Amino acid sequence: MPDTLLSRVPVEQLPEDFRRLRESSIAVAGDGDRLEVFGNHPALYRWYQFNFYGAVFQNGSPDMVLDQKWKELIRLKLSLTNGCFVCNAHNVPAAAAAGYSQAQIDAMDDENSPLFTPQEQAVLALGRMFAIANPDPLLSPELYGRLSAYFSDAEILELGFVATILSGWTKLIFAYDLVTRECPIGDASRTSTPSQTHLT
Repeated sequence: MPDTLLSRVPVEQLPEDFRRLRESSIAVAGDGDRLEVFGNHPALYRWYQFNFYGAVFQNGSPDMVLDQKWKELIRLKLSLTNGCFVCNAHNVPAAAAAGYSQAQIDAMDDENSPLFTPQEQAVLALGRMFAIANPDPLLSPELYGRLSAYFSDAEILELGFVATILSGWTKLIFAYDLVTRECPIGDASRTSTPSQTHLT
């Protein structure tokens, strides 16, 4: 379990929406500690939930141009690469619901796997570029060419924006010790496979 230095708001003092989110997170991942900490500043977590997830990630805004299935793919690639247990517990079933097979989820580390289409492989490569452990991300002409064969520049920007918010969020919750890590940043090995995460 995480052991943050930040104070936790007692559950009974949390706003009602935070109590619901905490219960939901405990049911899925066995961990809702971050909601107790963000009880100190509810507006920040609500921005993340409603402005990012509601409007951008889940296409709640009509201005979003990218199908959510591609956001689910890059989100899972990032959470598995970054090693966030709570994120994976939520993201594995979400990716399955978006149509990705368990075989694809298990092969997520191998972005060149024949289980993925060339379009999926390009999105996975972009996800690797935005991972926390990558100290010098740069969109190469080769990767841009692969992406632009399937996506408009607006869609590529939206993919990158989603990846940036997700990796930045992960860095925040890791830095403040708000969630359980599956492995140290930069360590390719994991303590659990995606399938095992799905079952927890």
